[in-house]
Amino acid sequence: MSESQTSDDDLEQKINELESKVERIDERTQGKNQIRIQAYDLSIDAKSEETSMRELLRMVSCEMESLTQRALIGEYQELEEEDLFFQLFGGD
Repeated sequence: MSESQTSDDDLEQKINELESKVERIDERTQGKNQIRIQAYDLSIDAKSEETSMRELLRMVSCEMESLTQRALIGEYQELEEEDLFFQLFGGD
């Protein structure tokens, strides 16, 4: 066997080993998609065995947007109440 043939065989063997490792990793992680998204003090953790990662991210992003909007509305309402309280009753 020539040196180039041996080199080609070694390369092919390494490629096969890498493909095998990738397949094993895919098998272990298949159906176990999980994601965590966080903004300020809000966070959402999600897992799914059936939903793709892209779909899971889309769902979690929509939910995070909704939570963030509600949190901001709550903060604005709190600020308005504080301001009204001080205007009505005075304060330091």
